[in-house]
Amino acid sequence: MKFDLNLEEINYIKFLYKDRYNFSHYIKAAIQKLEDKYLFAGVKSEKNIIIETPQEVVLSFISDNGLYKSTTTLNFVRYDEQEQYLFFSLIVPKEVEYQQNREYFRVEIHEKAELTQKNESKAINVPAEIHDISANGVRIVLPETISFAEGEEVNLKLFFPQKEIITTAQFVRTDEDDNQFKASFHFTNLNTKDLDFISRLCLKK
Repeated sequence: MKFDLNLEEINYIKFLYKDRYNFSHYIKAAIQKLEDKYLFAGVKSEKNIIIETPQEVVLSFISDNGLYKSTTTLNFVRYDEQEQYLFFSLIVPKEVEYQQNREYFRVEIHEKAELTQKNESKAINVPAEIHDISANGVRIVLPETISFAEGEEVNLKLFFPQKEIITTAQFVRTDEDDNQFKASFHFTNLNTKDLDFISRLCLKK
């Protein structure tokens, strides 16, 4: 698809390059400017990283709308010892592939949570921990094995340093690994502000 490069909508870029031993590495950088067909970016670094140029790299644009990916050429790398900054020049790709909507970015994060399971007589509150999350749903670690009915709806509280989210969620599945009992849920009434908060959190991660 054609890519309309709008610098204001791009949060950062990532590119995958190979070192002299043919090992692959990721670098995350901020875009500084765009001139003709070249894209200039930079990243803070305490040491000079030796990257052979020119070379073909896999370039990703992380924007407010999601993730776009393409291949392009890394032209040069320069290290500024005084500023401790790595500077990059890349050829802007003519076409990119849309990879993923921001709402479906799933990241591992460990914050406290609380699950409230309803039964016929009373509500049962269970302390938990977030294992991973997206704006679509969450997987939590529970202190013990708990039975859920298919499609059961529960109340969730998610505790972040900046915000507490209270919502309802529908049970999807359980799994046990690393000696932990984990349950996955799909958000059913996440409001717009909370959805945007989780989306930004996932993009930042």
